[in-house]
Parts: sequence; C-alpha cells; structure tokens
Amino acid sequence: MKHLGDITKIDGHNVPLVDVVCGGSPCQDLSVAGKRAGLAGQRSGLFMDQIRVIKEMRDESRKRLCGGGADVDFRLLQPRFMVWENVPGAFSSNGGEDFRAVLEETARVVCENAVIPKPPRGGKWTPS
Repeated sequence: MKHLGDITKIDGHNVPLVDVVCGGSPCQDLSVAGKRAGLAGQRSGLFMDQIRVIKEMRDESRKRLCGGGADVDFRLLQPRFMVWENVPGAFSSNGGEDFRAVLEETARVVCENAVIPKPPRGGKWTPS
C-alpha cells in the first residue's frame, strides 16, 4: 500500500484507482471520552476529505471508462467499496446526526441527492 500523505492535499483524479478505500477519521471528536465536537471537529471532519477523494477517483474512473459520459454502469466505477472505521461514540455524537451524515455522504458518492433519515424509535442508531 502506498502512503499518499496528507488527505487534505490528495487529488483523487491523480491517484491510482483501487477497488476499496479504507479509512477512519481520527476519533477524538466523536469519542465519548473526547470533547464531542463531532464531524464539525478538525480531526473527525477529515471524513469529508475521504468522501471528496473517493468522488474524484470515481470521476476519473468514469472518464477512463467512457470519456466522462454518464452512461457507464456505476458498478464498474472505482473505488467500488469504502470502509469507514471509528468509535461507538460516532452513533451518538451530535445526537446521532453525525452518523446520519456519514451514511448520507457515503450514499451521495453514488446518488448525489440521497437522503438518509434519522432512525425511528427515539432517533438512536443501534450498533451493528
């Protein structure tokens, strides 16, 4: 695995295409042991850079497959999968809104208008 450096400086259009991107934004802002700044925190907010890089990589993949047209099967785009690792506090940070935002931003990699609602029954995410 090649280390690409500071994620805020990575241009997904100029990195090797891969099938899976694994990442975990630093957990201090989401952890129950931390200050609970959530995704708005400087560290955990790096999640949005992970999403940005993945979108850029998929744009580049689309260009390579069909010259940038929209008629490519999204299942052929790279990366195909994303793994986000964090702490259990991610489920409750910002009243559960941060985890909802993680799910929504991840879904928007494929469908830019995706909307992920809060969970029913008191709005709590169940660990799984």
